[in-house]
Amino acid sequence: MAARRLAALEWPRTKGNRAMLKLSFVTVLLLGGASALALAQPITAGNDKAVRHLDGKAIQAQIAKGLTPDAVYSEVVFTRTDSFRVMNTAREKSGEAEVHDDWTDNLVVQEGEATLIAGGTVAGAKTTAPGEHRGTSITGGTAMLMRPGDYFLIPAGTPHQMIVTPGKRVKFLAFKTKK
Repeated sequence: MAARRLAALEWPRTKGNRAMLKLSFVTVLLLGGASALALAQPITAGNDKAVRHLDGKAIQAQIAKGLTPDAVYSEVVFTRTDSFRVMNTAREKSGEAEVHDDWTDNLVVQEGEATLIAGGTVAGAKTTAPGEHRGTSITGGTAMLMRPGDYFLIPAGTPHQMIVTPGKRVKFLAFKTKK
């Protein structure tokens, strides 16, 4: 019976989305357990064999510490390797429009809300680092409300921008994979 329930949740299996289905399923599993098995020190390419744990209260304290009046966001990085990254991020302000040429973003909203604008064109785009571009806004994108429990997949090369209503906040887990 459980297999039947899972089958009902699957995307149509076509050549173009089989890999994305697998990536999305693994991402949801990983992100779902990330807050329970958070890592004390970020796992990097040099220390990726050890199990790490960071208490949820410590994560929240670190995020709160980073939310200063001039900060756009605060994050705790759990894992950072050459091929993937996992972080817990809180935003109280809107961010710039951005494009990551080589990184796909998988986001799971934990609390609060914001609007994600994806697609379209970045206005005033400038390269800020190799494969990283920032701009003032997005024209022609699609706006989507971000609420707790929602999952968003932003493929590499897709313009996106998070808009936070003044006085509001959004917190999410981000799992980034390199293409």
